[in-house]
Amino acid sequence: MFVFPLDPRELFDERRIQFAAWGIPRVVIERVERRVTDNWSEGPGGWAYEWSQEAVAAEADKRWLLASTLYGAARFPVVCTPLRHEALRKQVDCFVRASVGFPTHFERTEVQVANNAAVRFPVHIYRPKRRGDFPLVCLTGGVDTGKMELHRLALAFALYGGFTVVAMDMPGTGETDVPLQSESDLVYRAVMAQLGGAGKKAIVGISFGGHWAAKLALRGDVDAAINWGGPIGAARMDANRASRLPNGMTGIVANAARLQAVPDIADTERLLQMFSLKNQGLLDRADCAPLLAVNGDCDPYIPSDDVRVFGRYPSAEVWLFPGLGHCAAEAARRVVPGMIAWLRASMYGDGVRNRLALTLAQWMLPPRVRGMITPTDSPVVGANKKPSS
Repeated sequence: MFVFPLDPRELFDERRIQFAAWGIPRVVIERVERRVTDNWSEGPGGWAYEWSQEAVAAEADKRWLLASTLYGAARFPVVCTPLRHEALRKQVDCFVRASVGFPTHFERTEVQVANNAAVRFPVHIYRPKRRGDFPLVCLTGGVDTGKMELHRLALAFALYGGFTVVAMDMPGTGETDVPLQSESDLVYRAVMAQLGGAGKKAIVGISFGGHWAAKLALRGDVDAAINWGGPIGAARMDANRASRLPNGMTGIVANAARLQAVPDIADTERLLQMFSLKNQGLLDRADCAPLLAVNGDCDPYIPSDDVRVFGRYPSAEVWLFPGLGHCAAEAARRVVPGMIAWLRASMYGDGVRNRLALTLAQWMLPPRVRGMITPTDSPVVGANKKPSS
């Protein structure tokens, strides 16, 4: 793991909305921002140090969930310094303390990747308190956002969607020791097989996590999937541009893949090819499991073609929002209810109540791009559905 050039001012500019969505009060975000002068320094003025000071104060007041979230910000975006490793340890401790007050049944347990006893890591399970058999939803973040930062989202899918939610770190991040690889879908399949039994299973992947949601849907390994801003390599991306993504993203991805340094153009090209679902032949299939692809068309990391391409599949639906950025985060409050309603209709059936809930949730959505043209260089045999709008 290594550090890389990253301006804390730019990081705050990009992530304020995200930190607030985790549950950090805006006044705290502003207070820390005034004090931080360097992203990697371990002393006063350093990113991890200043966020940790706020977390310690929250701990003293026994505000365990807030403390956990603040430690999550302290270890952001990559756990590659001693203070960040300590922040991750304390984040877990505070989160477990807070879990006794969650409005769902909660369990922290370890899973093992099939046929590999050395690969074990913890996941968080949320179940509605009412009795019933609930479909399993695997919830996963991307290269810098882990399962504890997704706590609010996990609660929403469990409470309002009626799902058993398994929140997990993407391989290469958080509490996982395995690197991010092109075959990391094996890890997701193993987790869902162990915890989902013979029942219905879905995956909701955020940012890079959306890559695995799309891949599993294209393979037919899940009953439904939501790809929320994931890269899939539908069209060729310029390696020179990808090697210089804004806000340190290239270095973040390289850490998840356990590279030794920020990749040069040649290494970046290899990464792009390795994670391209087009190169893997998956985009040539005639259809996929029910899939919702969501993003903003001004995403600085993910080309809009990586969303538009799914308009060609009969079982896929596309929500591409004009003027919004990565994961359409600016409009998350309006988008998340729609995703929950869509997934509930997909997993429980298109009954009157589910259909009404989805109609109302879609009515709340921001305007969507209409009349989309999907990439012509990745044909899908037999696809005859018009793009969703």
